[in-house]
Amino acid sequence: MNPNRVIMVYNESSGLFDAVSGWTHKLLSPSTYRCALCKVTFGLTGMLVPWKSYIELLPFPVTFLHRDEFREQFPSHVLVPLPLILAEISGRTEILLSAADINATGSLSGLIGRMQSSLEKLR
Repeated sequence: MNPNRVIMVYNESSGLFDAVSGWTHKLLSPSTYRCALCKVTFGLTGMLVPWKSYIELLPFPVTFLHRDEFREQFPSHVLVPLPLILAEISGRTEILLSAADINATGSLSGLIGRMQSSLEKLR
């Protein structure tokens, strides 16, 4: 069964200051950047084309949330480590990729492979 939507949660806060701060951190010290989802899906000029293409081809909507937005919308998940990819199915959420899963991918192709595998398990 396809999810109603997939929710991708970055381990960064929303807002202009946080975006600039994150970009600067990624530029100056990429090895210590704390959001593995951001690290493998975004370059210094925006979302990487292969990731954007992959997301656009998914047969369901994808929502992107920052840490503060996610915790406001999903207070029951406040202790779940981030970043995180969730599937929303009939009003409930299921973890597709945990922070540990995302951290272990190490690359965009690894992330897409794990994502595909997790989505196939839902069917």
